Amino acid sequence: MKSPSKFRLDILSWRPIRGILLWPAFPVALQVVSLGVVGWLVANGLGIGLEHSSADLMTLRKTNLTTLAVWGLWWPGMIALAILGGRLWCTVCPMELVNRVGDAIARRVGWPRARLGRLVRAGWIVLALYLMLQLLVAGFEVHRVPHFTATMLLLLGGLAFATGLVFRDPRSFCRGFCPAAALLSVYGRYTPLQLEIREASVCDQCAEKDCTSAQNRWRFDRRSCPSLLRPYRHEASDGCVLCLQCAKVCPHDNLGYGLVTREATMSRQSLLRPFEAGFVMVALGFVAHEVVGEVRWLDAYFHAPPHWLHAHLPGLAFGWVEALWFLLLFPLLVWGVIAGFGYVLGHRKGWRLCLLSAATGAAPVVAVAHLAKGAAKVSSWGGFLPLALRDPEGVSTFQAITVEHTLRAPIKLVALSLLGWIMLLAVLVIGFRAWRWVKEVPSESLAAARAGMLTASVIYAAVLVAWVLPGS
Repeated sequence: MKSPSKFRLDILSWRPIRGILLWPAFPVALQVVSLGVVGWLVANGLGIGLEHSSADLMTLRKTNLTTLAVWGLWWPGMIALAILGGRLWCTVCPMELVNRVGDAIARRVGWPRARLGRLVRAGWIVLALYLMLQLLVAGFEVHRVPHFTATMLLLLGGLAFATGLVFRDPRSFCRGFCPAAALLSVYGRYTPLQLEIREASVCDQCAEKDCTSAQNRWRFDRRSCPSLLRPYRHEASDGCVLCLQCAKVCPHDNLGYGLVTREATMSRQSLLRPFEAGFVMVALGFVAHEVVGEVRWLDAYFHAPPHWLHAHLPGLAFGWVEALWFLLLFPLLVWGVIAGFGYVLGHRKGWRLCLLSAATGAAPVVAVAHLAKGAAKVSSWGGFLPLALRDPEGVSTFQAITVEHTLRAPIKLVALSLLGWIMLLAVLVIGFRAWRWVKEVPSESLAAARAGMLTASVIYAAVLVAWVLPGS
């Protein structure tokens, strides 16, 4: 008996798109292009911005194409892609290609390599690298200095290559060392677009299992899953990078990508893994810091504690104290409130399960709030793109805007108040949907999951209301 399809809309069934996505050079051709772009951005950023003051860098970061592309366009775009389409960025990520080149060299030479350790496989190094990146942003202004941004890209490329040489696990960089892996894993859970088998009965009866066969593993194209996953048992957060090799090699054409039904495996919500919950707990504070920063009067209140701390810790630069506030102290405060709220709602299974469950409930709301900040950044920075394309280093444009006053800085593409209304609606909608999603978690986690979802919704909805107020 034929099992029902798991798709409402299957993009891979559309002939023109299917031809592109199942093309033998996909996704390698796109990765080569993106690697070339990253290389050019590195060359364009090196040596720029080191002699400028913090005040100057507020403008130079937008006029230089390297910082504009990485922090003003790519980072917000990656967040949007993760929420709308899962790990689509991984499909074209140049670091995945560099990692596989390192792996191929090591296999060809034949030297002994290590396995990823338990701590790495559990995702804790990924979370530590994300925290390190946020600390560098706060303490060293990596996101404002083109030279530092270019250096960061170089280091990421070097790390991707080195992990391929050192570890024999497939896609070792993606699995254990990519600073964006936790974000992509968590935000990609809630996308309406998923890779999924079309009919379970076809996979149940398949004897070949070409999608997992070891003899297909090292082909250039039509390989078995390079991540050693089982596509017929695809699960959230399993590390799939949407390379579509499983769809190419399947002899029964039983893999699709598109809008899945509620009955599909990938539609079912489960508790986050511990490192994913850790990311949500940290991201709640970081995203609050980001969205609050769009409103001056609200930002003054939010930053009163780090200013007080800085006055009593004069030996530390304010950036480090600020990072301590929004990456540690503020999240601890909020999650303490959430834990207490969960207890009031009936959670009695211990603090660890409470935080894991609460983070699961809060995750989709945090994702949408992060998208709100990304949209605000694109609106603020996007107008500088034509100027940066004409003057990629951005120094002459910076001089014309700030010193010579012969050029006016571009205005925001979209008013903050309009963005506020749009994103406030999005938070309310996702909060409503999250109320349904949390019902799918185990019953002992329900109270804490609802506490996390409700608290995150209230925090971000309140900030977005401030966005739409007159004078914000």
